Formats: sequence, structure tokens, C-alpha cells
Amino acid sequence: MTPSDMPDATDLRRLVLAEYHEMPGLTLTLPQAMRLFGACQISCQQTLDQLVAEGLLATNGRVFMRANGGARAA
Repeated sequence: MTPSDMPDATDLRRLVLAEYHEMPGLTLTLPQAMRLFGACQISCQQTLDQLVAEGLLATNGRVFMRANGGARAA
């Protein structure tokens, strides 16, 4: 995969949020997220960390998951 094949920051954020919305119980390690989202380590880590900081995702230091434990908001 070349850099031009990787999603930009806005597209990556949308993609990550969409996948976690579609699969509420999804848990991913950083390497798994990089493969799923087609992103380099730096972009993927920054995006996941930002979503954790915003309270949309959570992490236990090993995997990333939805912050609300996967429950869909009513």
C-alpha cells in the first residue's frame, strides 16, 4: 500500500467511527486497526487516540473499543 492509497485524516476518522457503529462489540489492537482501516501506524494511532480523548472510544492499553461498552445509544 502506498501513501496515496491510505485514507486522509477526515476519511480515516469517518471510517473508524462507521466500523465501530456497525459492530458495537468490536475490539481492535493497533495492528488490527491498521489493517482494517488501511492506515499507517502514525495516522491510525493518532486517530484512535483522538477518539479516545473525545470519549467516543476507550482503550485498556491493548485494544480499542466503543467507550460505552458497545451499547447503542437510544
